[in-house]
Amino acid sequence: MVETPVSVEVQVEAPPTPPPETTPAPLTKFKAVVSSGGKRGNAVFTTTDLRGLVEVAATFSDKITFFVDVDGVKMRVLDSAKIALLDAMLPRSAFVAFDADGVGHVTVDAKSLLSILRRAKSKGAELKYEDGQLVVTIAGVHSFKIRTLEASVEEVPQPKVNHTATAYVDVEALREAVIDARIIKADAAKLVAENNTLTFKASNETKEVEVRLSDAMGTAASKYSLDYLAKALKAFDDGIVEVRFADNAPLELANSYAKIFIAPRIE
Repeated sequence: MVETPVSVEVQVEAPPTPPPETTPAPLTKFKAVVSSGGKRGNAVFTTTDLRGLVEVAATFSDKITFFVDVDGVKMRVLDSAKIALLDAMLPRSAFVAFDADGVGHVTVDAKSLLSILRRAKSKGAELKYEDGQLVVTIAGVHSFKIRTLEASVEEVPQPKVNHTATAYVDVEALREAVIDARIIKADAAKLVAENNTLTFKASNETKEVEVRLSDAMGTAASKYSLDYLAKALKAFDDGIVEVRFADNAPLELANSYAKIFIAPRIE
């Protein structure tokens, strides 16, 4: 008996048509309310935190650009000498209240914004962008208007570094180490991670200082400008900062919302 082949017809469903790509609406306004208080708590961003970031940014550049979308605000500011980079990402959950109607950028004069935030001290503040101006209102009473500026909006990429050492350091301990280095008039500091310890070392022709900062994982040694270290630490109000570096490689200082990269001094 000869078997007759059976033809099986398989019906293949066409793949679903992807939805058309939509262009995000351009930003015309946004509002961000920053918490009062000198210390950060419950992942809420404060005026002190914001002032610290703006203070660092103002030492790097004359202008600050805030990249805004519905998810939050991003700042990325490259030092004019290209030695340091500030990279901060503030999700909407970091603010007491946040609202944006699209995607865009807001550029303002750095020193103008810094002077207003210094006036705010630890009081709450509201930042509102509309009609080509950034309006900063302190404690619901004092309102300052800053005209926005034209600026290049090309984003600077983060350095890609294969870090070999990591430590978690109290910010105040790192500030104290910088003060020690300034006492002996050093212009650079060497970070050394070895034997599970992170050590800060500085010297000049006749004097030297050494500070044990914290436990460390991995090994590395690299030297960085003391001036840039001092500037970078203004971005961190208090608490713990993550320190990552490698031999003669950029230093990365980070907390939950900001990173600062500092180029090494090659010995």
